[in-house]
Amino acid sequence: MIPWQHHGKTDIDNGTLLCWYHHATIDTSGWEIRMVRGRPEVRGPVLFDPTRTWRPAATHRANTASRASR
Repeated sequence: MIPWQHHGKTDIDNGTLLCWYHHATIDTSGWEIRMVRGRPEVRGPVLFDPTRTWRPAATHRANTASRASR
């Protein structure tokens, strides 16, 4: 993900859904997001993850519950 203010494209391929809180803090919190084969991965700040390892974004439990009820 390349933020718009860093000349990122305003494009569906350069975006992901975030809750209002994370949308407001993503640029100042030290977290990073990237897309790998159409799936978001996240990397936490040094205080959260000293190794700064990229990890698949977790599936929200609400999505998991709605899929299970189908």
